[in-house]
Amino acid sequence: MEAQQETVIKPKQAEHEFAAVLAQCKAMAEFSFHKGIKVPESIMVKLDAMTAEGINKLEVKALTQVHNRLTELVAPAKPETIWLMSEETKKGSWLLFLGRVPLIRKMMVVAITSLVVLIALSLSSYINNENMVASMFDMEGTRLLYVQAILLASAAIGASFAALFKANSYVTAGVYDPKFESSYWVRFVVGLIAGIILTQLIPVNLDAVANAASSETGGAPVSHAALRITMALVGGFSANLVYKILDRIVETVQSFISPNIPEDPQTLKQNLENHFRKQELDQITLWSQGIVAIQSKLALEPNMPVSKIQQMLADYLKEVMNAHEEK
Repeated sequence: MEAQQETVIKPKQAEHEFAAVLAQCKAMAEFSFHKGIKVPESIMVKLDAMTAEGINKLEVKALTQVHNRLTELVAPAKPETIWLMSEETKKGSWLLFLGRVPLIRKMMVVAITSLVVLIALSLSSYINNENMVASMFDMEGTRLLYVQAILLASAAIGASFAALFKANSYVTAGVYDPKFESSYWVRFVVGLIAGIILTQLIPVNLDAVANAASSETGGAPVSHAALRITMALVGGFSANLVYKILDRIVETVQSFISPNIPEDPQTLKQNLENHFRKQELDQITLWSQGIVAIQSKLALEPNMPVSKIQQMLADYLKEVMNAHEEK
């Protein structure tokens, strides 16, 4: 009796693997009906029976078949993604309008907060062209704090925008995987760092950038503060760009520290001579093979007409000349 009770698995026991699979099946079935996907009646009958009576060892095979069939129907969407969105919908959070995936909601809150902070800080008198152009090493106190805060807010907007855009594409396709959630937050933090590096640690001539932008806009003046904030946003959005810039700087410095040593002229001359000799040897070998082939034909046909011999020699010379012209 005890052994029989151990084989029964209730669907509400979320910690059990079969209960989780059953929950995914129910979510996929609901998803299929909402999307207008035709679900075989036999699948729903089996699924309803499992829901009503629980799952035992005899029903494992049937559950596997149902799960596999539903997975094929909802492809390319993933069962875990569909189940996650279904569970979040059932929770009925007041932030559900921001998205049915927790990562999307959190990132949306971060993006909105960063935008509000950016607008609030821009109202301060500390945010002006003079302070924004100055380096972080030329300022101190409250002035430096405000400038760095608005740059961080701008970088946060860019980083959250990039993360939202990428994650939303996976959610829309139904292939979002929660196990990669930490990677989005890593990219967000890297974006913050990249924004500060691009605006404060990499020397950029803002006057040249402003003049170039002004010429593109018909001579309209361009604010240096806006350029610096835009650079922070770009750094947050594309941390890979900042990485490439730093990598290029490292390569440049390395070329000064350990420049490429030119090859010894004598060694280069010897290598060229060896290469030329090898080409000559290959050519002689090729000619020898052709002559040996003609000799073999003459040995097989001692009474070969002179005209045919002349034709063979002419063909051979033609091949040699063509090979020489190609080289």
